[in-house]
Amino acid sequence: MISSDYLFGGSCFRVESDEPIEESGFYPLFRSECTGEPDFRIRVLRAQLPSYQDHSSGTEHHFRIKRDGAELTYTCFSDNLHKERTPYACEVRRGSDITLFVDYDQPLWDTMIFDALSFPDMMLERSAAIIHSSFIGAGPEGILFAGSKGQGKSTQAELWRRYKNALIINGDRALVRPDETGFSVFGIPFCGSSKECLNENRKLKAVVFPEKGTENRMERLGEFESFKKIIGCISYTKTDPDAQEKAVAAAERIALGAPCFRLICTPDERAVGIAAGCLGI
Repeated sequence: MISSDYLFGGSCFRVESDEPIEESGFYPLFRSECTGEPDFRIRVLRAQLPSYQDHSSGTEHHFRIKRDGAELTYTCFSDNLHKERTPYACEVRRGSDITLFVDYDQPLWDTMIFDALSFPDMMLERSAAIIHSSFIGAGPEGILFAGSKGQGKSTQAELWRRYKNALIINGDRALVRPDETGFSVFGIPFCGSSKECLNENRKLKAVVFPEKGTENRMERLGEFESFKKIIGCISYTKTDPDAQEKAVAAAERIALGAPCFRLICTPDERAVGIAAGCLGI
């Protein structure tokens, strides 16, 4: 039995397999010996996937069925070499113990293992939310540029790196978890096409929602508007009522406890000056 530990925002994932799991992407940055029992134990087995007739909910890449009172999550190939909706893995959960059946004739990779897990939902169970955002470190504090695609999240992060010597910790995702005095934000190995990923954490300073404009101004959002914007950025299984409830609770915590701002901005240094002045940086 080969065992590997990964630490994400204080939560330990232990992956066990009878064969080596190849390292790829940014996952090796998050390998860490966990003390005590893991929060989640994943047993990876090469086997034929549990049979199914139809799926009740999901996307083209993931879908779930219920069978004999258990919920099974299937993950499909997303490349052009396989038939549409051909699953390669099936996750069967019993509390914190997960059996991951894999039917694949190539070596096992850490990326495919974690892609087949309900990772965002698992983190919500630990009161941590994955937020679609560009996460920068400004000294000991972290700023999230969040919101919908094309509004300037990556641009603002890059401008802060250029003009404020900020550190881009993750160009696409951040893990936010409440702590004793507010929130901590962590890098995770999911960073989309940005290829910006570090295993770093910061104290959350603010969540900023950029909007493209011809001028620069920044305004504090109220709690309700903050909630609406945050819930739209949290990753979770939309068809799972339990995950939805936990995502709503996480969005409420952040909206009530973290400063959230709208930043109307231009793609230049002026936007950095407005935001930095408003945040006192």
